[in-house]
Amino acid sequence: MSQILQHWFILCHGCKVDRLDKVFFMNLCQLILKIQLNKVFELHEVWKYVDCMVSTLGELNLRDEYAILEYNAVLADAAKALSPVQHSAVLVRGKKGRGIVGILKMQILLHHLAEGADPVSTPVTSVMQTEVLRLRSNTPLDKAIEIIQERQPHAVLVINDQDTFEGYISAADFREMKSKMLISTQKEYIAPETIGEAVDLRDEFRIVSVNDTLDSASLLLRRPSVQFVLAKGSKKGIEGVLSVQHVLRIIAEGKLGRKEKIKRHMKTNLLRLREDTPLDIALDTIREREPDGVIVLDQENMFVGFLSPTDFRELSGHIVEEIEHDGTFTSLGPHLIRRYTNGQESPVVWTHLGSEIIVHTNELTVEQDGEVIYIEFPVETDQSGKQPVTIEFDLGNSESNANRSAAVQRNLETHEIIQEVWGKLVIEKTWEHVLEWIDASTPRRTVAGEFSVNQRGLLVTKPTSPAQKEVNAVV
Repeated sequence: MSQILQHWFILCHGCKVDRLDKVFFMNLCQLILKIQLNKVFELHEVWKYVDCMVSTLGELNLRDEYAILEYNAVLADAAKALSPVQHSAVLVRGKKGRGIVGILKMQILLHHLAEGADPVSTPVTSVMQTEVLRLRSNTPLDKAIEIIQERQPHAVLVINDQDTFEGYISAADFREMKSKMLISTQKEYIAPETIGEAVDLRDEFRIVSVNDTLDSASLLLRRPSVQFVLAKGSKKGIEGVLSVQHVLRIIAEGKLGRKEKIKRHMKTNLLRLREDTPLDIALDTIREREPDGVIVLDQENMFVGFLSPTDFRELSGHIVEEIEHDGTFTSLGPHLIRRYTNGQESPVVWTHLGSEIIVHTNELTVEQDGEVIYIEFPVETDQSGKQPVTIEFDLGNSESNANRSAAVQRNLETHEIIQEVWGKLVIEKTWEHVLEWIDASTPRRTVAGEFSVNQRGLLVTKPTSPAQKEVNAVV
């Protein structure tokens, strides 16, 4: 058993840590031990543990999902502020702009409007909720969850050591916090191939008649789980769609009349897709058509569900971006940088088991020597300072390699702490992205069942269907 594994067992049994931490450590130790015994890297399992180890509130993205209004704002202002899709609540400043004194969530706004509140004259302060909890950005996630569940506030704000506002913890953020504290399952991940396999199409909407009023739609949209109302005709099935944001824009413009029919305001540019439509075809079609809504049907053209913008973003996450391939390894470096940073600025910070490492992706380079590729970039920890890391993958030649694997040099030739704590995880994550890049060289809806490097130093692949691919492995 390696020194790092022994160290983890000591932490589990000898340190004063929470029960959940012990479970996490024990599961991770068992997983690492399995990997050591099998001498094979399961490319998705260990990294799920790394991804889940965000340790404090300050490491979450808390700058989205809300807008801020002044103390004298009215409900029409709130409706306008909530119109952007990403906003689920407005925070209300105190008199003379002093701090946040309350919150108005979308469902509460819709409730008061449905009860007859005048959007033009009703102050936001008369209907906002005022139980606001403030937590420091360095508060550990488990402690924050415990406090929030005990206090049950209307809003949770995050502040820094200087008492400056840092962000707002939305319901989605809180769900993310709790998910990061859960022990990941070790089931094999099977990538979805169709829209029916990829997303839940039965949530986020309710069905009404085209002849119902906007008032009835507003009542349904008060529920946090309902983001869309689908309008059904007597003969043609679903004829239109209304979103929360669309209704809020109608309210902000003063057009919400009690007898206004849904059919006068609904969006009717609908796209219909079968639930067995391949992901890439569905995404291309939606991008080309730009519909107001996507209705999903089964093989008998019966209604199955509604594909929301959230579902669309989830579908997009299952598709690796287009990568130009000419057989050389020129595009591998830019691909690795995009995947490491996930759209964020470089450098990036990874967190694992309470430790942090800075990855200087802007200095990443890829070199090739025959069938071997060398991926090098600096990393930095408090104990080691800035140190270079070199990962060496031998992809094999056409004679020695006829499968979906590569040989790896496990010694990163770097600082001992980086090698022991981060070595295996960095290798796994890098290999996962290299394999994505290799798969992108094959035709659509295929992967590289086999790959190697030919005598001219070019990547050679043998495409196969995703169902036939072997376990992704570095041996």
